[in-house]
Order: sequence, then structure tokens, then C-alpha cells
Amino acid sequence: MYRYLEHTADELLEVQAPTFSDALHDAVMGSFELIGKGQNEEADFEIEVHSPTLKDLVVDLLQQVVVQCELREISPVGVTVLGVNVDEPFAKILIRGEHAVPPNEIKAVTYHLLKVEQKDGDWHFNILFDV
Repeated sequence: MYRYLEHTADELLEVQAPTFSDALHDAVMGSFELIGKGQNEEADFEIEVHSPTLKDLVVDLLQQVVVQCELREISPVGVTVLGVNVDEPFAKILIRGEHAVPPNEIKAVTYHLLKVEQKDGDWHFNILFDV
């Protein structure tokens, strides 16, 4: 489950899921709402990220999603989490989308208001996108 919260300037995404993998999936899907979703699955590509902390992993992964969609001119449609390790922060995902320049620009995935924590059995993320 993901939803956008009110914020004065940028876009603040809140994610809650039972596993870290599910939370990453929902965070990536939430980023697609800002990037601009495509309609058809015509192409795919993988992103693999190793980071020193889980917070860094979330920011690094989402920033790579933004950059790779722009560079490859892919409007994303779906994502599959291929692998995750929370002990040695690592994630590998497969992005599917259509050949089209993404309609919206995300300047950055920021650390401001960033939250990545496990609470009451669920993972909770807050991610602020500079748009």
C-alpha cells in the first residue's frame, strides 16, 4: 500500500507493507505515479543496488529508477523485486515499460523526511521526491 501525503513543496510518499521487499515494490510503484506510467510492456531492464544502509538503499534504488527511465526513455508500467537483503543492503529489480519519454521530471529522491523502519511487524517508508 502506498499513498501521497500533503507537503508544501514536493511529493511525500508513504509506504507500509509487511515485508521489506513488498515495501520496496510499493515505493517503486509509487515513483511511477510521478514519473508517468506507460500503457504497454514493450521493454524491460534490471537495476541492482548495494548500499551501506537501508535508508541509502531506498534512496539509491529510487534514484536509479528515475535516472534509468529517463536515459532509456521508458515510461514504466510494472516492477518485479528479484532479490533483497536487509542485512547487507542490496536490491535487484526488473522494470517493465513502454518505449516513451517519461512525461514528468523528478529532480531527486531526497533524504529530507526520509523514514525506513520496521514497526509493529510492518515496514514503513516516507520518501520525499523533489519535483
